[in-house]
Amino acid sequence: MRLWRVLAAVMLLAAPVAAQEPDPTTAPRIPMAEFKGLVDTHKVLIFDVRDAQSYAAGHIPGALSLPLAVILEPANVATLKAATTPIVLYCA
Repeated sequence: MRLWRVLAAVMLLAAPVAAQEPDPTTAPRIPMAEFKGLVDTHKVLIFDVRDAQSYAAGHIPGALSLPLAVILEPANVATLKAATTPIVLYCA
């Protein structure tokens, strides 16, 4: 799948969201091989942070749409905080 190849950097964010640093450049990153291992073993929650049209055009199987424009809405923050597995956000 083309999307796997263009995914250059994956941000791994551990729940809860409130404990994360606000600067995305300091967010931990993982190699693609590690990401694929998490996906294969269903040990990760994946969010596509692109807009709805980009998500509809194609996304990583199992990824949920959560556009950056709405990621900080209370309901979305609650969803992220409730996660019990690592969270991966991607935008490629």
